[in-house]
Amino acid sequence: MSPDAPASDLRFSFIIPAYNRAGMILRAVRSVLASGRDDYEIIVIDDRSTDDTVAVVESLGDARVRVLRQPVNRGVCAARNAGIDVARGRWLVMLDSDFELLPGGLDRLAARCDAAPDDVGNVATVCRWDNGPDTPIPTPTTSAVLDLPAYLRFVSTLTVSEWFNCYRREVFAAVRFPGGRAYEASFHLAAAGRWRFWMCTDRVVLIHTDADNRITASAPRALARRQLRDAADGAGDADSVVRAWAPQLRQHAPSVLTHYESKQVMQHLLAGHRLEALDTFLRGSPSLRRSPRLAAFVALGLIGPEALAYAQSYVSDLLRRRREG
Repeated sequence: MSPDAPASDLRFSFIIPAYNRAGMILRAVRSVLASGRDDYEIIVIDDRSTDDTVAVVESLGDARVRVLRQPVNRGVCAARNAGIDVARGRWLVMLDSDFELLPGGLDRLAARCDAAPDDVGNVATVCRWDNGPDTPIPTPTTSAVLDLPAYLRFVSTLTVSEWFNCYRREVFAAVRFPGGRAYEASFHLAAAGRWRFWMCTDRVVLIHTDADNRITASAPRALARRQLRDAADGAGDADSVVRAWAPQLRQHAPSVLTHYESKQVMQHLLAGHRLEALDTFLRGSPSLRRSPRLAAFVALGLIGPEALAYAQSYVSDLLRRRREG
């Protein structure tokens, strides 16, 4: 069913991308099944797993759970789009395989969706983590409906911008996740440009950090390999953001523009696109050239993508270890 088709009696469609998650996928699925509600469907999109992910999900034998198999491994954004294509619910919930609905979480989310003004496209809620503070950081203390300028100003105040997303199905009639592997900033901005964003203080999900392919849990060398693999997609996403949203970002959230320009530089260097990286570094916001850290990374990137990837990965790992004590 297309995203703009008439909604069914189902309130929610849970979209769960999965790649080699046989050991944890049931935790996410069962947390929805345990909600005590019956106004939802669960769509697991298997991204060509090489383990027993599909068999594990199908062993549930529950009619509310469907499995889609991707013909080739295309990444999380493409998997979400495949789930969106067949979703029947009025609200589409992006539930990752390392997420778990908190007790009563779906009731709280349903209440927010019922109360959402017609021009709200995303009911976003706070994430609880199993090993750290809630996100986003700083965590909102009051709920607020935000238009695009307010959304951009809100994002510019954050040091960590991860929250739990529940979208009105009509959003996807005009906007889709980018086809790249894991980067989706251009989608979030496009959605916020068409629909208002409701940042709610409710806690709906718990995020587990035991996933062996979650980036924050990866060893530096594994993280470096992933950065090199995904660099072209990351560069494309950052390019899309700056190309489409630079005027609005410059007016309402200049620090966010600088962030994405920095990302352009880094991702192009990691992808081996030296000229594109240098062009952004030299022509972008003046604050880019005032960053000693970025200048050092540019020098490493000119030596080669591998040198930059390993240096950045070890710095990220060191900072993570310091945060965790």
